[in-house]
Parts: sequence; structure tokens; C-alpha cells
Amino acid sequence: ARAVERGVVGRRITAEREVLLRTFQRVSVTMCPAQGQGGDPAGLRKLNFPAKVGKAIMKLPVYEGSSQKVPTTASKKKSRKSKDVCIMAQEEEHTVPWITALTTYFSYALLMVFGTMRDLLMHVSFFRTTAHTSTEKPGYGTLLNDFQDFYTRRLYNRIQDCFNRPISSAPGAWIQVMERDFSNAEQTSMKLLGTDMTALNLSSYNYLGFAESDLEMRDDVCAAMRRLGVSNTSARSELGTTDVHLELEQRIAAFLGKPAAVVIGMGFATNSTVLPALVGRGGLIISDELNHSSIVTGARASAARIKVFKHNCAVSLESTLRRAIAEGQPRTRLPWKKILVVVEGLYSMEGEICNLKDIVAVCKKYKAYIYVDEAHSIGALGNSGRGVLEHCGVKPSDVDVCMGTFTKSFGSVGGYIAASKEVVEFVKRSSPGHMSACSMAPACVRQASLALRMMAGEDGSSKGRKKIDQLKRNANLFRAGLERMGCEVLGDQDSPIIPCMLYNPAKIPAFSRECLLRKLAVVVVGFPATPLIKSRVRFCISAAHTEEDLISALRVVDQVADKVMIKYKWTGRPNVALSATIKQQSKTFGLNVVGDWQGSPFNWSDSP
Repeated sequence: ARAVERGVVGRRITAEREVLLRTFQRVSVTMCPAQGQGGDPAGLRKLNFPAKVGKAIMKLPVYEGSSQKVPTTASKKKSRKSKDVCIMAQEEEHTVPWITALTTYFSYALLMVFGTMRDLLMHVSFFRTTAHTSTEKPGYGTLLNDFQDFYTRRLYNRIQDCFNRPISSAPGAWIQVMERDFSNAEQTSMKLLGTDMTALNLSSYNYLGFAESDLEMRDDVCAAMRRLGVSNTSARSELGTTDVHLELEQRIAAFLGKPAAVVIGMGFATNSTVLPALVGRGGLIISDELNHSSIVTGARASAARIKVFKHNCAVSLESTLRRAIAEGQPRTRLPWKKILVVVEGLYSMEGEICNLKDIVAVCKKYKAYIYVDEAHSIGALGNSGRGVLEHCGVKPSDVDVCMGTFTKSFGSVGGYIAASKEVVEFVKRSSPGHMSACSMAPACVRQASLALRMMAGEDGSSKGRKKIDQLKRNANLFRAGLERMGCEVLGDQDSPIIPCMLYNPAKIPAFSRECLLRKLAVVVVGFPATPLIKSRVRFCISAAHTEEDLISALRVVDQVADKVMIKYKWTGRPNVALSATIKQQSKTFGLNVVGDWQGSPFNWSDSP
């Protein structure tokens, strides 16, 4: 009887799914077009360059009005008639110029050819050296991945001085970089020279400047370490929970407007161990195509099915959701047990802010849960530092699970999950990050709690708010300077992460080394962290930077960009920055985010 009942139910569900699928196929699915394509061009106003003040002082030229179209009377009437239609924001997709892509592919092909030739020559005993002798045991299979080993030996090793640079100071606005050099001719390893170099730090995720030693916070952090020890040497489920852990969980939940929160000892492990606990077999995870590797690891560790939608595009998400619901589970066509949409608040490689409002609207429409990773956005976005929800005007109750880390804005370690009390209790019982991993060190917990207390203004001062405003001003100032000098800059306004495209593999070490010679420490990123032809330098701005620091950094970047030839957007005169957002921020925060500075070192000149 049960078999017959299951058969009847299965046939009924299959018939319903077929009807939904036929209905869905009749609906034209529109993916995210680039702005200005497939319709009228964006309503950009005529550019007006401001007059110079004196001989060298100038202000960045901006658009007089918003770059968005002004709705006409007819469009307003149409929107009133179709209140149920969700207007999706169209994101412009970054594309690589064909000549740049061609030369970049050719450069990589050349490196591969020469690397393969060197490997072939190493099999000849005359050319073989100790450094290239294989460590594999005779008769055993290859332990190392072939291509990864080849990439490391023939490409990465030659530029490894640009990565993993050790420092001998706190990661503040200025750092002490320990100087190194290659230890052998094959460039397989490096050695320390015993000297340090003072450099301006544009590499660390020290968004609010809490990574430096704050005298007011240092005493409390040291007191917590003396009272509770250096480490708990235990998991949270055993003896790893202290009073400072409980205090931090209460603070982060109240700060985010969530009923409860749980703290986990590692930011990466927060995603990779919580996602498998939330979604299992019969569930569906829909992930942004550019989500962090911790999210990818967690999704793969679960037994759920995984689908990907176009980066930051609510239209693509709706298309993916509609098709997934219409088709159901593979083979059985049964409905999904649950659907979880996973996005990031601020994408660390692109510097782009999540289009959260439209994504939340889509999730509500199709009854899908939403999980937001705020590792980079918490503390860095929003008027009071409450992250992408505050920045986009989304209510905390509209997001089911908020995840974040204390390693960026808080100057500490670890991560958190903020959600309903039921979800938090379930995570505590199910996630290996809470059940098995060692808990956060008490001193680190206290550091995060004090930083959170200052951000919320509970210390009775305005230091936290000033840090947040300073970070916003610094980020927009530096972004405007890079755009003006002709660099190809990715990301959005207010983002403290500012990627600048390099493309060619030879420009990765060239840019990094030239900047370090001029006392500027930067992070360059290439494959596999980015697509093969989308190498970039990633500037990370901090509230600890002064305007003089950023101006000096722009001077260095201008010189190096000319030498390395990465001014892909240079048009013969200073470029302009969009002003709709900038003017609004200037009015809201009382900040001159456009910026005035001495322009003569940049060789910039405005045309009337």
C-alpha cells in the first residue's frame, strides 16, 4: 500500500513539475546585459571640468547629475500599474579587451613552452642538478599534482618574492618588511637578509585600524590573557567556552539585530563547517559564481546539489531558482527539501558590493533561504559599520543567516554565525567548527569585543564612528585617484578593496617589485585565485591611513603604472569619476570624498 501511495504521489508531483516546466519554458529569460546595451544609452550629462584653483591645486571633475535614467511620466504610470514586477539592477560585466587577452594568453603560452623545455632538459643527466632531482619514490605513484607542480616550479617560483612577504611589526598603516633574496640560481627558495624596510601598507585587511596597538584596548586584552590564559586548548562544546566568549556572542547578535549568535575559532572554517550542517542530501545550494573558496569548500562538503548563478545578478538568480523549482530533484523530480542562496556582502577579489536588496526580493518570492557572508563588509560598510544589510537598506529579519569574521575590521581572529535562536542552537550541536575545533583564544575574543564596543559607541566616545567615516573617505579618495590617472579599476564606491587590472603575467612581479622599491607594499593576485587572464593588484585601504599617506601612494602608483604600462583607461587627459554617489556621500557625511591635492607630481592637466 505504501509503494502504491508513493507511486501515486510521485506521478502527481511529476505531472505538476512538467506543467511548471512548460510554463517556465514559455517565459523568456533575460540575463544581465551590460549597462547601456539593448536599449537607450545611459543618460550621462555633459562633462564639465572645474576651473583650477591656483597653479597646482585642483578638484576631480565629476558628472553633474546621476548616471541613471530619469523616469518619465509614462514609465511612472507603467510602474504603478505593475507593482508586482521586481525591477532588477543590471550590473556591468567586466570584459577583457581582445588585444590584451591575446597578448596575455601568448605570454602564458610562452612561459609554458619554455617551462616544458626545461623539464625535458632536466631528464638529461648533463643538465640535472640537485635542486631538480625528483623526490618521488621508485615504484610509487606521483604524489604531487602534475600541473600544479609544474606551475609552482616554472611560474610561481620565479616570482615568489612578491608573495608571502614576512613582516616584523604590527600590520598598521606603515609596516616593517623583512628583506629577502633568492637562495639559489634555480629560485626554488628564499633567504632572509637580516634587514628591514619601512613601507606604506596597502596590503592588510586592517579596515578600521584595530590591528595596531591601541593603548586603551591593549590593557584590557592583556588582562583577559592573564586571567584566562593564552589558549583554552579545548573545543567550545567541552571546556572552551568562557565568559568573554558569551559576552562577544551577545554583543555581535545585538549589533546585527539578530536574536542569537555563535562564535567559531576560524573564519574559513565558519563557512566550510556550517554550510554542510545547514544543508544536506535533498537540499539545493545556489551560489554566486565568484563566492569565496570557503563557501565552495563548504558547499562541496555537503551532500546537497549545487547550482551557480551569474555574479551579483538578481535576474540570473531568479532564472536559476525558477528552473530548479520546476525541475525538482534529479531522477525523482521530488521537491527540494530546502533551498539556500549564498552570497557575499563584499567580494574580496572584485571590490564589488552585493546587490542584496534585489537578491532578497527574489529569495522571498521563491521561498528560498539566504545566507550572507559578511567577512569583508562588516565594519567596512554602512553608516554605523553594520555591513551590507545597512548599506543596502535590508532588514536583518530578511536575511536568514549572517556570517562574518573578526579578522578584518576587528583586528582579531575567528568568525561568527548570527541567526535565529533555533538555527544557532542547531549549529552548536551540528557544526564541527563548534563541536571539535579549538575555540578562540581569550585575548582575541576580548579584542573583538572591545572593537565591537567602540564601533557601537558603547564606550561613550565617537572614535568608532570616526574610523568608519575615515575609511569611507579614504577608499573613495584613493579610488578616484586611480580612475583619474587612467588605471582600470574594479569595484564600487565605499569599498575598501580596490582592484586594479594588470592582465599580463610579466606585470605581476614588475608592479610589485617596483612598488616595494619605492616603499609601497601591495598585494598582487594571479591564477588560480583569479581567472588566468585577469591578474590584478589589490589595494586594501584602512582608516589608519592619512590623506598624506594616500597621496604619496598615488604618486608612487602613477610612476609605476607608467613604467609597467597598466594605464589601460588613459585617454590623454585625466579621467572622470561618477559623482552621483560621491556627492550624496559628501552631503551625508560632511566629507570631501572627491579630494583636493597637489596635482603637479601626476602631470595631470584639465581641459576647459
